[in-house]
Amino acid sequence: MSLDEPSFIEALAATPLLQRAAWAGALAGLSCASLSPLVVLRRMAFIGDGMAHSAFGGLGLALFVLAGSRYEDFSVQAVTLGFCLLVAVAIGVASRRGEAAAMAEDSAIGIGFSVSMALGALFIALRQRREPQYMTSMDTFLFGNLVNIGTGDVVLLCAVALLVLAVLVLFHKEMLFYSFDARLAEASGINTALFHYLFLLLLVLTVVLASRVVGIVLVSASLVLPGVIGLKVCSRLVPAMVAAAVTGVVSFELGLYGSYRFNVPPGAAIVLVQFVILLLATVLERLRSPQAE
Repeated sequence: MSLDEPSFIEALAATPLLQRAAWAGALAGLSCASLSPLVVLRRMAFIGDGMAHSAFGGLGLALFVLAGSRYEDFSVQAVTLGFCLLVAVAIGVASRRGEAAAMAEDSAIGIGFSVSMALGALFIALRQRREPQYMTSMDTFLFGNLVNIGTGDVVLLCAVALLVLAVLVLFHKEMLFYSFDARLAEASGINTALFHYLFLLLLVLTVVLASRVVGIVLVSASLVLPGVIGLKVCSRLVPAMVAAAVTGVVSFELGLYGSYRFNVPPGAAIVLVQFVILLLATVLERLRSPQAE
């Protein structure tokens, strides 16, 4: 950035587009990070990754089926969401069947997201051949673009963030019990199937909308890194979820600043900021461990 260019704060105050990006980043970070400790505890990081890759298949399908559509259209997001919900149901069935499954859960997820990625690439290539003038850069699909966020995206991200927080607050005891020991929770009378699919639904909504911010490839990191950080700095789950949420919001805003300051993709900047915070949390944990002993 040259001396003649405005600072990030000046640009943020004067540019509605950058303001929407800041709001979108904060809301996406809040949604992903709030679920992140549960994703880590349930060892569902691979499922989150599979959903993120499945979003690429749904996106490609939407762009191919909806003639003249654009990446930012609501109809495209709706088709992508529907596709990912179907994938989530399939993943949910596979992960619920356990030892009775005909195929290992990780194998089913791996096949699902690799086929989804292949379908997405195929449909996007066919769409580019048919209507090249309407196509967005492939980097936007994979790595996100905060500066292309519209007001409608911010509204949707706000709705999802509120839904995630509402579920976690209203059913926090059940969700925590389910996350620590699903079998014991079921034996205690909790409808674990309901919370299993409810959790997958929240993951799908978060992944599909957050991928607009950080991209399909990098959204899975935002479902894992904040949770690992929160669980490292806090011994109890509720404080860990709060720490993860704060980490998610702060890292998204710092990533946006880094993207503006150094002219790099925002998704990459966000994930690298989260990784640096993870390293600092690991050092803090190591420094605290001798005192605990």
